[in-house]
Amino acid sequence: MSGKLLTTAAALVLGLSAFAVSALAQERGDRRIAAIVNRDAITHYDLEQRIRLAGLGARLSDRGEAYQRLVNDVLRSMINERLQIQEAVRQRVEVTNKEIQEQIADLERRNRMERGGLFKLLRQRNIDPKTFEDQIRAAMAWNKVVALTIQPQIRVSDDEVAVVLKRMRANKDKLQYRVQEIFLPVDQPAQQGRVLQTAQFILAQLRAGASFEILARQFSQTGTSSAGGDMGFMFEGQMEPELERVVKQLKTGQIAGPVRGAGGYYIIRLVDRRTIDGRNPDVKTVSVAQAATRLPEKATPAQTKEALDKIAKIAAEAKTCEALVKAAQEAGGTGRVIDNLVLEGQRPQIQALIRPLKTNQISRPILDAGTYAVYMRCPDGTKPPEDKDVREALARQKLGAFAERYLKELRRSAYVDIRV
Repeated sequence: MSGKLLTTAAALVLGLSAFAVSALAQERGDRRIAAIVNRDAITHYDLEQRIRLAGLGARLSDRGEAYQRLVNDVLRSMINERLQIQEAVRQRVEVTNKEIQEQIADLERRNRMERGGLFKLLRQRNIDPKTFEDQIRAAMAWNKVVALTIQPQIRVSDDEVAVVLKRMRANKDKLQYRVQEIFLPVDQPAQQGRVLQTAQFILAQLRAGASFEILARQFSQTGTSSAGGDMGFMFEGQMEPELERVVKQLKTGQIAGPVRGAGGYYIIRLVDRRTIDGRNPDVKTVSVAQAATRLPEKATPAQTKEALDKIAKIAAEAKTCEALVKAAQEAGGTGRVIDNLVLEGQRPQIQALIRPLKTNQISRPILDAGTYAVYMRCPDGTKPPEDKDVREALARQKLGAFAERYLKELRRSAYVDIRV
């Protein structure tokens, strides 16, 4: 799987040709070459923008000690992304601007930002929004490549599923842990000190309030990076012993690290913990269904009334959470069930809306960030995972492992010339 040259047409589609990068750097920054990946150039302008993005959660002084520590780790991530984009071009995989904007809008919603809030923040920090768009593009292109080339080869046997189900029944009173990770590899002993310093810098940003998801996308060198570091739920015995020891000591929402694992340093966040029946002993949670319809930008009074009438009609007809989700989707809006929603972590107006609801009772509509939404309280608790759930989880684990090997093979066969 040697790296291939970007064709002119494909480079235009993906917006990442060496010519385009150099032209941008000449117009807006330092066009000296920091690295060449096959024949795709990474300029000093690109690198500096990504370092600023990586330091989004901290007051990072250009050319300071922290800045210099980040150079190698950020450049490593950028080289991997160039390889992913090149492989996407070779596989004739495309990512549209619409897909990128939808991904960014979803990221803003999860981080409780208004529409366009992320780019506003980036511009305030003198970061070109295209820097973040390019990173999203690489992640989405790579996910498509993996789905195209690896996913069809993934097989999960009935015996594998049976073993997991047996272990789950044996561990029914034990906890599962949902963890986010940022993993920084130590490829050679001489790198250990530098990597540890980078991990400590990232940890300081997180403790100062930076988004774990955004920093995982910037730094983490595992297959979970494109998902914000989310490893999903795991049983005791599925994690490295050192990681598991630390995770067991955390409460929901807490962060720990740097933790030395087999191949490098981890920073971990405990997102949730639960028993097989879905109960988290730390947190009072509820299960709700949400139905929503988005207003057009600069909506007229008539458009606002139409959106409100639509969501009200959906709410009036739905009697269960499943019916609410289905009705919203059929009406052209969005619908989803949110399990284990932590009420205390929501904005006060959302808490006030959901807290009084009884099972299968629906809230009044609320206008939130350009979207009308209603919530319905669902029956508490979740069913134990079934055969289908276990099979899908095992397939995801195998897919992640194969994807990491795929990228390592691309890296080994590539021409990479680092000039910083």
